Amino acid sequence: MTDTPLVRLDSFQYVIIYVMLLTSLIPVFAVSRTNDTPERIAYASSFGNKLAFMIITFGILRGDWMIACIGAFILIVGDAGMLILSLLEMRI
Repeated sequence: MTDTPLVRLDSFQYVIIYVMLLTSLIPVFAVSRTNDTPERIAYASSFGNKLAFMIITFGILRGDWMIACIGAFILIVGDAGMLILSLLEMRI
């Protein structure tokens, strides 16, 4: 078992992460205010994209590219899922 050093973030990097977290809550409020299903799908996609970008940013700031790659994977798969969901909604 190897001992890996603990990477500490600066306070400015914490501010960046918290601001990104607060801006990701905007689509949550937008979803709660609308009843139109295509708009809700778009808002949910926006929320997923913001969280994926936050994971990518955290991985880059920490210097851990594996976390950033997982964020990119979430971004790609989430967009594909939202595309399929919106196509199904258009057919119904």
